[in-house]
Amino acid sequence: TPDADAVIFQGESLTYKQLNERANQLAHFLQSRGVGPEVFVGICMQRSVEMMVSVLGVLKAGGAYLPLDPTYPKERLSYMIGDTKAHVLLTQHSLLEVLPEHSAQVVCLDSYWEIIAREKQDNPSLVVAPENLVYVTYTSGSTGKPKGIGMIQHSLLNLLDWMCRTTQLPEGART
Repeated sequence: TPDADAVIFQGESLTYKQLNERANQLAHFLQSRGVGPEVFVGICMQRSVEMMVSVLGVLKAGGAYLPLDPTYPKERLSYMIGDTKAHVLLTQHSLLEVLPEHSAQVVCLDSYWEIIAREKQDNPSLVVAPENLVYVTYTSGSTGKPKGIGMIQHSLLNLLDWMCRTTQLPEGART
């Protein structure tokens, strides 16, 4: 259903086709900047359609994403970015001031999309191994420094397979 709504947020929507094409463009862009397996891309954004494009684009590039909540203290963001050695940070122009100092390439999707939109819309070619990371998320750090917890491709596929086999969602349900 390429013309069905895939993402809807605050009056903005993308169809499955549009989401796939934009994610592919971002993936090609990220690959041209060195993103591939085991390369982290931080995503520091407010909830938005662009956030969904970002997550899917990082995965299609073969990278692993690092969710960065813009409400976190700079010290925590700095630790997470440094600990993963994030190569690229995807963000929004309005959030640049919340980011700590770092060495990652910064891409503000809201002000850089015209350049990204020049990339190909077809699926990028990529070989990702089952042991490659999909994402890393961090513990609260209540016992000291936060600890990164990584999800690998194989584990995520097992989880999704189990969910598909054991969950009976009514037609039209969305998750």
